[in-house]
Amino acid sequence: MDFARLYGLAEIIVPLLVFVAVSLHKFRTGMVASWREEAEAYRGKVERQSEELAALHAEVRALRRENAELRAQIAELLSR
Repeated sequence: MDFARLYGLAEIIVPLLVFVAVSLHKFRTGMVASWREEAEAYRGKVERQSEELAALHAEVRALRRENAELRAQIAELLSR
């Protein structure tokens, strides 16, 4: 192979390699950003659900107290 042919082949291959490298870099960068956004959205969802769960626990405790009071009142009324 002479240098002219080798140089011509390099003129074709090098830009292709650069294009592939840049494309892969953009793809990876986009994927990292996408996963980061998904993780932040999931974190926000988990925090909201944790707050809702705490509120539901408090409501259930209040309802159980009220239920116990009502059972005591019913027992008192039935014992008369």
